[in-house]
Amino acid sequence: MILTYSLMILGLLIIALLAGYAWHLTRKVNAVKQRQQEEEAQAALQLRNRQLELLQDIRFIARSVLDEQCEITEGVLRIQYLLSALDPTVWEQDELRAVRSHYQSTASMPILDAYKQLPRKEQFKLDQQRWALEKENQPVIERELRWLVSYSFPAVTLIQ
Repeated sequence: MILTYSLMILGLLIIALLAGYAWHLTRKVNAVKQRQQEEEAQAALQLRNRQLELLQDIRFIARSVLDEQCEITEGVLRIQYLLSALDPTVWEQDELRAVRSHYQSTASMPILDAYKQLPRKEQFKLDQQRWALEKENQPVIERELRWLVSYSFPAVTLIQ
């Protein structure tokens, strides 16, 4: 009889220890889940902030071109880079056909140090080509950039 009670007490003690261990593991799992949710929320916030920053930069550069504070070619090159980071599908929109065409015409032109290393005659020739393209494309590009400034970027869901 004492053996039976001892085994029962031992069994209850084992069950209590297992229940305590299960409770401990459950708390640990819940803590991990909570940490993951916080990390996901933080990542979403960082992505949203990055998207907002890209959107503001795109609109700023487009307005700068429209206000003639930035050359068309420089603005187009920068906008293409920013759009590819924010929503590459916008770059393919029909509403940006002239911007795309201007980009394709000027993307291979040397810039920065590569431009500075060219002989003055070659720099002048490139400048003439670029200015002619800008003058030819200006009215259409300005219309397209006004469209881009007001575009809502519906595919970029975190900024909505």
